[in-house]
Amino acid sequence: MPATLHAELRGTAAAPRWHRTLAREFVLAYLVLAVFVGALLSLVSVWTVNRLETHLQQIDMGMALDRVRDEYLAGKDVGRPTRFFHGEPGGDTFPAWLREVEPGFSRLEHDQRDWHVMTDDRDGVRFMLLRDYTAFEQRRARSHWLTVAGVGASLLMAFLLGAVMTRRLVRPLVGLAEQVLKRPGLPPQTRLAHAFPGNEIGRLAAAFDATYNQLEAALQREKLFTADVSHELRTPLTVIASSCELLLDDSALTPAQRHKLGRMQAASSDIQQQLAAYLMLSRDSADASGFSQSTTAAAAAEEVAHWRNRAEQLGLRLLARPDETPQGAPAAAPPQFPAALMRIVLSNLIRNALQHAASGTQIIVRTGAQHLDVIDDGPGVAAEIAPRIFTPFVRGGAANADNLGLGLSLVQRICEHQGWRITLDTQPGVGTRFHIDLAPGA
Repeated sequence: MPATLHAELRGTAAAPRWHRTLAREFVLAYLVLAVFVGALLSLVSVWTVNRLETHLQQIDMGMALDRVRDEYLAGKDVGRPTRFFHGEPGGDTFPAWLREVEPGFSRLEHDQRDWHVMTDDRDGVRFMLLRDYTAFEQRRARSHWLTVAGVGASLLMAFLLGAVMTRRLVRPLVGLAEQVLKRPGLPPQTRLAHAFPGNEIGRLAAAFDATYNQLEAALQREKLFTADVSHELRTPLTVIASSCELLLDDSALTPAQRHKLGRMQAASSDIQQQLAAYLMLSRDSADASGFSQSTTAAAAAEEVAHWRNRAEQLGLRLLARPDETPQGAPAAAPPQFPAALMRIVLSNLIRNALQHAASGTQIIVRTGAQHLDVIDDGPGVAAEIAPRIFTPFVRGGAANADNLGLGLSLVQRICEHQGWRITLDTQPGVGTRFHIDLAPGA
């Protein structure tokens, strides 16, 4: 697996450890659910008990009031001088704090005591019976607090058990993530699924094994193919290059023949450099230290000279324009970059412009010390194509059969490998500009 992808996986897997882990999400969801259910059950229980107690107390006090009233009407001494009252509703026979009480069952607080009052009007006479429920209300309050404490303790136990169970359930996922991070360093076709249970996590590990191993096999085939092609083509290219050198030593050659042999020798050298570049791209860890170095102006001049004849045949103008050094500025030596890679990038950008430009279009290769620009005043890139311009096998509408849609993808791969930044600026009907910053971090 490429190092960049491995780093992305490592960053993606490591970030939740200090931010929001799956275990923490499970525990939080479990806690919220437990609190909600516990609070709901507590409220329903308290409400139900209160309603039941009130109903029972209403029945009990109603029966007691009927009994005391019957005894009173029968002429018996019912006692309870401070608990039983009768007379005209709201009259002076009732204490002031009881005169506004409505008929029925009531709960009142007076003189720091809790009273249950049963009131009944019969034939214009109000009968009222009181009971002191202070001790009962205190016991009920303690009972409610005990209930709340019990619910809180249950929630705490549920939270602790939920945390333990969640960590136990998530532990295989954490182990799988760690194994995935270590997978690039293991031998090819290594399988991880055998180390996990045969549940959903095991199936996830098996799916990863299948996908990763297929990708690994495909990458291995691509690397072997690139290496084989590079190896097999080097021999005939070496023969061509050496034959050109021998022929160039022949003093009987005419200038025209010598010019053609020089072009053959240069083409052979270019192909060898391109093969080295493709081999480098297939090996993600390889660098470009083995390539000859060149300035941007020199690489642009070579590519413009190479494509100028083709541009003229198509009725196009191809120019190279180095940026001018400001007057008075010190003439510092321009930096150099891998010549073969810059030429591949420029060659594909120029070829792309030639393929899509209309007759009379002007193509300018502008160079600075650390940047390259390929600018044309052609039809531009269609709006639906521009976001996918660097995607493999994406071609413009005017592309011919020889255009496979791989040139710009190769350009982007080289830029990413070298740390260069390429951007596209286009407007349909106005033109296109590809800008490559060779030192984006400077």
